[in-house]
Amino acid sequence: MTEVQLIPLEPSDREQFIKDNQEAFNYGALEEFGQRDDHFEEDGEIISRDTISHSIDEGTAFRIMKDNKPVGGVVIRTEYDHGELELLFVSPSVHSKGIGYVTWCEIEKKHPEVTVWETVTPYFEKRNIHFYINRCGFHIVEYFNEHHCAPDDTEGELFDMFRFEKILPSTPESIEAQIRRIIYYEDIMKQAKEGSDELVKSLSVYYGSDAWKRDYAADEAGLLPKELKRGVLSEDGIYNLLDE
Repeated sequence: MTEVQLIPLEPSDREQFIKDNQEAFNYGALEEFGQRDDHFEEDGEIISRDTISHSIDEGTAFRIMKDNKPVGGVVIRTEYDHGELELLFVSPSVHSKGIGYVTWCEIEKKHPEVTVWETVTPYFEKRNIHFYINRCGFHIVEYFNEHHCAPDDTEGELFDMFRFEKILPSTPESIEAQIRRIIYYEDIMKQAKEGSDELVKSLSVYYGSDAWKRDYAADEAGLLPKELKRGVLSEDGIYNLLDE
């Protein structure tokens, strides 16, 4: 199997990382549409510099290295048992060599606590769609468009994007991550009872999230310690607080 290393992105390599990302994304679009393409975010670029910079700033970026040479890059964000694949690109010169797949395997190994991974990709990126579904085991769960917008996407930046999701079995690390989240929101609920609208809003978001459903399911399955305080998993308890 192809071997790669994921090296944290150095500040001195940031600009080249952005250029390499744009080159890889442009290649995919031009391969599909040719020179006459109207999917560019900015002049001549499928993905804008600002989009990439924002992903780097908000996530964790790695250079994909093979034989001590950069052959791509990846940006991820993780929180408790949930992860987002923000960007993954491989240099067109080394396509079809298994580098993307091995990179994804390394990411999963680095984060055994993550059991839910998400990513998005444009509808026209056939190579990416094949890669995520047939190679990495993702499933398409949503198609964003003018009739079905992503949450908080007020400007339609995700229109014509597929959202992918990959669900993995629970691990000891993922259960520990869930326990940390439950403890966090248990404390939020305790503080919210004192009348903080901001904390109540935070609790409401959690209560309506897939994360709460996973935590509730873990409790129902007996995966959480008996001594763990879990009032936040009581539907009546949260409902009564939100209804006050």
